[in-house]
Amino acid sequence: MNEELSTTSGGLRKRLDEAEVLLTVVQQLRKDLNEEEIPVPEVGEHAFEQIRSVVLQHMEEWQRKDPAAFSRAINRVDLSERQVDHAMLRGGLRELAGDMVLRCLLKVLLRKRFAGLG
Repeated sequence: MNEELSTTSGGLRKRLDEAEVLLTVVQQLRKDLNEEEIPVPEVGEHAFEQIRSVVLQHMEEWQRKDPAAFSRAINRVDLSERQVDHAMLRGGLRELAGDMVLRCLLKVLLRKRFAGLG
């Protein structure tokens, strides 16, 4: 995985235009973040930002109320300390939330690829 994913790059995010991929990414986020309330946005160019916004809200709440949950979320999504540091330097929690969405998207796409589905 690229150590410096950019949430401003549209290449990877474009895959969220596929309904099946979008649904699977949201399911992966729900699992990794232990948050069942993450809604599935409509397929389209705004899906990434809508998901990132929800993840950001959870992260801000965890940071204030439950720092252990914040750390668990980062670990379960599987971001390295270096990735977290780069995200925080690039754009703070908003960028980190975007990287978490992209990491879950990568998990989904890798599973599909190795299953011979994409």
